[in-house]
Amino acid sequence: MFARVAFDLPVPTEFTYEVPEHLAGQLQAGQRVRVPFRTRTKIGYLVGFEETCDLKTVKPITELVDAEPIVPADLLDLARWMSRYYCCSLGEAVQGMLPGGVRKGAPMVSVVVRTGEGELPKRAKKAAKVLEALEQFADPPPMQVLLKAADASRAALKTLERAGIVTLERRELEDPTLAREPGQANEQPLELEPAQRKVLADLKDDVELPRFGVHLLLGVTGSGKTEVYLRAIAETVARGRQAIVLVPEIALTPQTVRRFKARFENVEVLHSAQTEKTRRQAWKRIRRGEADVVIGPRSAVFAPVPRMGLLVVDEEHEGTFKQDHAPRYHARDVGIMRARGAGCPVLLGSATPSLESYYNARQGRYVMHRLPKRARGYPMPPVHVLDMTIQSNPLFSGPMQHAVKEAVADGGQAILFLNRRGFATLVTCSRCNHRVGCPHCSTKLVFHKGRRRTVCHICGHEAKVPDKCPDCHATTLKAVGYGTERIEEEAAKAWPDIPILRVDSDAFRGESLEAALDRFRSGEVKIMIGTQMIAKGHHFPRVTMVGIINADTALHLADFRANERTFNLIAQVAGRAGRSEQGGEVLVQTYNPDHYAIQFAAQHDYEGFAEKELDERDMLGLPPVRRCALLTISAQDENDARAVARGMAKLLADEAQERGVELRGPAKAPMERVRGRWRFMVLLLGSDAKHLAHLCRMARAARFPSRIDLSVDVDPVAVL
Repeated sequence: MFARVAFDLPVPTEFTYEVPEHLAGQLQAGQRVRVPFRTRTKIGYLVGFEETCDLKTVKPITELVDAEPIVPADLLDLARWMSRYYCCSLGEAVQGMLPGGVRKGAPMVSVVVRTGEGELPKRAKKAAKVLEALEQFADPPPMQVLLKAADASRAALKTLERAGIVTLERRELEDPTLAREPGQANEQPLELEPAQRKVLADLKDDVELPRFGVHLLLGVTGSGKTEVYLRAIAETVARGRQAIVLVPEIALTPQTVRRFKARFENVEVLHSAQTEKTRRQAWKRIRRGEADVVIGPRSAVFAPVPRMGLLVVDEEHEGTFKQDHAPRYHARDVGIMRARGAGCPVLLGSATPSLESYYNARQGRYVMHRLPKRARGYPMPPVHVLDMTIQSNPLFSGPMQHAVKEAVADGGQAILFLNRRGFATLVTCSRCNHRVGCPHCSTKLVFHKGRRRTVCHICGHEAKVPDKCPDCHATTLKAVGYGTERIEEEAAKAWPDIPILRVDSDAFRGESLEAALDRFRSGEVKIMIGTQMIAKGHHFPRVTMVGIINADTALHLADFRANERTFNLIAQVAGRAGRSEQGGEVLVQTYNPDHYAIQFAAQHDYEGFAEKELDERDMLGLPPVRRCALLTISAQDENDARAVARGMAKLLADEAQERGVELRGPAKAPMERVRGRWRFMVLLLGSDAKHLAHLCRMARAARFPSRIDLSVDVDPVAVL
């Protein structure tokens, strides 16, 4: 018998090893094994078996690492699909499914097990004390714990072993201090609106049977999408099945987790900020079927639930569901394939669905459901577009200043949004116009006043603010532009008596994000300034005014999704206003007031925007009308990267033409240099995902120098 083993390596093949006699009958697909690999031993994933082998020399498996499969059969099948679709190796796909703590495993501990009633030797007083202490433990105790309790040595335990009374076993023990905090399950369901009842009635058959189907819930902000999720999950749990809920980023949605724990008792949360030990124990509880609901960001799509009955993807449009390194999977799409295999429904929810999901619904592949109005009859807030070309203050226009004062004076709160961190967007010389850039990336350094440093937001490079211009050596450097840090400073000057809070990834050193948001939610803080961290998933009933400082930050990026991102951000931020009987308003400052992304967002008209944008994408032959794959070639030397990119395009050209795939490039990436490496892109566009995958595999199989890196991104969410 021979075993096929996959490694976490970017190679398309699996490796064959002989099954030694002492392991015969013990091996199963999904286990890890230690095997000889070149000049060393390496751990790989056992993915299949063969009765014959054509190889002349086959090395045997050295050691079995797992007593039972670490990867369940359904996840192994999903990994095979990921390997084919995302053009990664099977080993990379499997490795990407498992949290670090699960891959590493827990240290094994020797525990003492009572095995029989053998005769205790006379005068073995210490051994008798050990046996007496053992009776006090309900479960087999660790050896050291038992010996300490009996005040005895290892010799006393040996006496009991020789008498056949106890034996030592190696086990992995769970840490009782890491037990799951049970949910309260004490919150009563909210009263449903007619539109919510209709959605649940339409979902009923797929949830109860269960039956595979993808449902897209298009609901305006504050329309009660979460209550629909909770009701559908309750139906799933009542039938003895489990649900997985994917959220964009667990740290930004503590309210969502609290709501689920208030409704269900057995809730597990999985996310990368947990310690390895905590995540490993949660993973094992989920595997044993002890969790009714699993909540987490994209990697939670691989939670090993044995009775999957429903997958919910909240804010399904979010780019954080896409992984930016191999395997470059999209959790929403992987989740749909997993649900197909499990025969259960998928519920995608958003106020601003991705154009991919909207297009699939329009084509009849998904079922569309709508929640067009806010719960409790609250109206959508009016949105006022302010043309900044005619305003004197580039930060706070006259109407913006008035609206903030009025909101606070009336007992409300205000949110000011700008999707830029730092104090100033660049440091420039007023004499020669030199702009201080990152030495490793094709971007300018951002000035952070609080740290007195310039920072690259791509690679993290930091440097002191130079005293002189690096180019002309004049002492005429100045900070230009603005980020949230400057908005906070200017807001403190404009409204000195109003408590202000800044929320961005630089702002939290001692205080947690959740604690800061609670201060705003309680009304202690009146004005909150922040980036996209505050744009979605939060419910602040006292907010009566939202101001978007600059709606154009993403509009002119060299990415075909720039319009979509701009619309989404405005719509999501605007949705924080008017969530109570106080009502609210939104002010949008822009230098492009007539742009359709901004105009449709101001009208709360997602479908109008989607139809317009789809027409534009159709005309240009871009996703979602056609599928897309992005090949990025990078090297430390620009000429090396350019030469390999040209060779890659030439290699693929004939095959692409034959298969009806359009090849664009090679061209320099919009962000041409990142972390010291020059980047060139080849874009593949076609109607058939199989043809794109074939060309991507050709690219991966191509030979080029080791100093060259190739990344393959199928269905990229950004082409920067």
